[in-house]
Amino acid sequence: MKNLLINPYSQSQEWCKDYFPDRSLGMMPVGGRCAAEYFIDLALRCQAESLLLLGPTYNEHLAEHLYEYQHGELKLDYRKGGGHDSVRHLLEVYAKECGDDCLILHGMLMPKTHTLEELQNSFVPCDDDGSADGIYYFKDGVLYKSNIEFYHIDSLKSYFEVNFQVLNDDFYNLPGYTTMDNIHTGTNVVMKQDCNLNGPLVLGDNTFIETEAVISDAIIGERSLVDKACVVEHAIIFDRTYAAGNLEIKNKIVTPGRIIDPYSGGVLERNSFGYAFSPIQNRSAWILRLWEHFIALVLALGLAVPYLLILPFYLTHKKSHWCWKLSVDRYPGYWAVLFFRRELVKSHPANEHYVFQMGEIYGLQNTPEQRRIYDYYYHYHCSCFLVLQVVLRSLGKRGFATYVERKRS
Repeated sequence: MKNLLINPYSQSQEWCKDYFPDRSLGMMPVGGRCAAEYFIDLALRCQAESLLLLGPTYNEHLAEHLYEYQHGELKLDYRKGGGHDSVRHLLEVYAKECGDDCLILHGMLMPKTHTLEELQNSFVPCDDDGSADGIYYFKDGVLYKSNIEFYHIDSLKSYFEVNFQVLNDDFYNLPGYTTMDNIHTGTNVVMKQDCNLNGPLVLGDNTFIETEAVISDAIIGERSLVDKACVVEHAIIFDRTYAAGNLEIKNKIVTPGRIIDPYSGGVLERNSFGYAFSPIQNRSAWILRLWEHFIALVLALGLAVPYLLILPFYLTHKKSHWCWKLSVDRYPGYWAVLFFRRELVKSHPANEHYVFQMGEIYGLQNTPEQRRIYDYYYHYHCSCFLVLQVVLRSLGKRGFATYVERKRS
């Protein structure tokens, strides 16, 4: 099997466009990994020389991911094409890429086979043009079709169920740096005390699990945060997603902006549901505001003389690395806080007038999605100590940052 042709859109896949408009099928996470990575694994297992992935549109994010995931001498090609054509017509259109020895996956499917020999022995001559979804093999002018079973994704429900079928299948390579008790744990995963984890489970890289969280039979994407006392059972949480505290998530798909029921198709937008706890609405909110004003006053008065001394240089060198390290640009913001024009620390992703942001204390190179997660965390857990911690660590983070870190931030 020298070549591998993947045509995921052999039939209409409107569910993907409707529920995940920013993703193509190849970018959809399956068992914690990008679906396209399983296609590459198949190509390597079949010792293919090339892989051609087709799609109705060209997704730049998928193209970048394929480029980063390249293995050895396997030639990866991703282009716009395919669609509802039959296999025989695809072989005519892409005759150069397919050659006389080609494995074709017609449809969004994953073979249930553990060995290459098992796959090779499953082919029988195909009498039709290959319009039905399935696994085909073209060899020396003859088209064969496999009678082996496969995981098939053709709807939101089937996508959800295939994730857990793959999770429970010991054949597919699931992500994770370590595996224990059927829990696949990525790198830099933080699990607080008293959290309850039960496999099968996938915890992506840089995942944060708060105390008293209960997670079982679930897939948690990279850089996601499951907050305190959140219950996640038989659910998928996408990358860079915040799961609020005291929230029960069962049989659901959670993305950064919505909660989806894969069986009914119902969607709950994030802006449509309230928060279990909001410090801004709490009776002690005025204490937090008073504390922020006190810190702003200390910073405004304490740094007044240094600011006035540096001001002439800052006005002519606003992009200076040292002015940035000393946070000179933040000084007017302290007075804006005192005059109720800004918040000292951003308390919610929707607020745009602020001086400090919690995401800064963890890294200057965080993506907007990651900073938004920290904003939600701060929104729920805001306290006088956390306010002070964010201010001091943010100033320190900049103060000790290198020029390269600044350029990347």
